[in-house]
Amino acid sequence: MSLTKTKLAKAVAFALAGAALTAGSVSTASAAVTTMYNLSTGNSTDISGASIDPTLGGVWNSNYYGATDGWTNGADANSSSTVGDIASQKWAGTGSATATPFGYIGAHMNWGVNITGGIGGIGTISTFDAFNRYGTYADIDTAKGAWSDNSGATLASQTASAGWRHDLDTGLFKSDTTGLVTLSASGIVQTGTNFGFTIFSGMDAATGYNHHGSWNTNNNTGGITSNSNPIPVAAALAGTGLSTANIVAYSIGGASPSNLNTISFNANAGQIYQIFLGGYKNGNWGATLDGYQLNISQAGVAPVPVPGAVWLFGSAIAGFMGLCRNKKVA
Repeated sequence: MSLTKTKLAKAVAFALAGAALTAGSVSTASAAVTTMYNLSTGNSTDISGASIDPTLGGVWNSNYYGATDGWTNGADANSSSTVGDIASQKWAGTGSATATPFGYIGAHMNWGVNITGGIGGIGTISTFDAFNRYGTYADIDTAKGAWSDNSGATLASQTASAGWRHDLDTGLFKSDTTGLVTLSASGIVQTGTNFGFTIFSGMDAATGYNHHGSWNTNNNTGGITSNSNPIPVAAALAGTGLSTANIVAYSIGGASPSNLNTISFNANAGQIYQIFLGGYKNGNWGATLDGYQLNISQAGVAPVPVPGAVWLFGSAIAGFMGLCRNKKVA
């Protein structure tokens, strides 16, 4: 065998061996979905030890938790100028009993979801998920008319179909993957219930806001307006509300409804999104006859790293070819 062929064989063997070693060291990413739950009610009741299934008897026992209808985070449920007491809250899944999801400092938060692993994932928010993960039945319910009341005349302040801020549930979502996120809500003990969504990029920091009031007048039938925002900057009595311009997805009611029960939005990696959901015309703004289950999924593609030995192989071949050219010149 000639010297040139011998060198080529050695270069190829060396590069292939390196490729095999490098490929063997590449790990496969795996998705991890963490769900987090507020375990304090609007009357500052600690339910971190709640072990009674709220669906016993085939009905949703909202009174077991003081009928909070989604108002949580240690605030006085009877005050329009509520200031939440974050330090006294109990949470599960956040790393410590008093830590909030993603450092949230506002006055109204029910749950959080964090997806890691770089490939998206699938998770569920519900009182049963809370119990299965943390041994506690979290208060995961919302009023039947929180996103839109069925009568449009239940509240004196209403002039058209509207919801009620106090009874909404709200949660935070974050993923380390950029991709389409799909949310799907359904009742737990009842069928035929409908839910509306309003989703923002970012999260509020309103430690106090006028939550005893209607919102969502006309259910976005004419597009996004200031009424589409449950915690606008103007309603924040303490801290900072949400900008209506940051709404990234929303349901529409009326004669041609859309995005009810299921909604999708494009999430950017590392960005926090705040999700509001409530009953759509299942009943009036104060009725809570069922909890809900929210399924969350994000499709993602794991990045495929190029083994370093591939570049090494190319360098070896290029070097050998350069050697051959130099010999010809000589």
